[in-house]
Amino acid sequence: MVTKKMETDLKPKRLHNITHVDDKRFMQLKVFASALVARDMEGLAAIVVKRPAVADADLDVLLVVDDLNEVVMTKQVTDMKIAASELAYAKKLPIRCEAMHASELWKGFRAEDHDTLQIFRESLVVHDNGFFAPLQELLVTGKVRPSKESVNIYFIKAERSLKNANGNVAKAVIDLYWAVIDAAHAAVMVAGITPPSPKDLADTVKRELVLRNLVHKRCGEIVAQFYDIAKKIMHKEVFEISGKEFDSYLHDADFFMKEMDDFVREHVK
Repeated sequence: MVTKKMETDLKPKRLHNITHVDDKRFMQLKVFASALVARDMEGLAAIVVKRPAVADADLDVLLVVDDLNEVVMTKQVTDMKIAASELAYAKKLPIRCEAMHASELWKGFRAEDHDTLQIFRESLVVHDNGFFAPLQELLVTGKVRPSKESVNIYFIKAERSLKNANGNVAKAVIDLYWAVIDAAHAAVMVAGITPPSPKDLADTVKRELVLRNLVHKRCGEIVAQFYDIAKKIMHKEVFEISGKEFDSYLHDADFFMKEMDDFVREHVK
């Protein structure tokens, strides 16, 4: 008689942060972890990848050494780290290895230490004997209440990220500035003019291209506008660019590039 599989059978939970690495890289990590465990490293409580979301970078692999169930000497921890590093090198895997006692992680977790909680929150578990993954699950599902200090730390991080975002928008405007400058230089060269400095480029575009009806009358104004805002950003007179302002700059740069492209295509045989 065939017994139907019970619908209540437990299913393994999806690994946290698994989407941050592709399938091929994850399989390499699994093979790497299995090889470590096979090398008489049963003392490993867990093998996790810290910050797997960092693109195009070597992976930081943390070996969590089980000193909760057995005595572990410092030399053993060092030997594990060396063996893991040698194995990664032999397999040509872009991995940096470090090691930490399970007791240290547990102390940091209980104390709600920011750096320790960050490890649990951001890491991808590759191997675990039941120590790391349950604590990670408790944390990421909100079953561990954060301390007031850790909440404040995240607000500080949020403010820093917002500041970085504003800075990145300003940098994007500088990129648009150079796009406009380079396109204008190309156009005036086609017109037979030696490219002037960015400071004098707007007047040159107006005199040599706009007044001769070779490009749209807005082109000279756009060069002047980008020179002015780029100068203010570079001299720290402007620190933030709103989304609306950036959209306007992007639209103007796109319009200018098309005008210059049409002019160059028409006059370069």
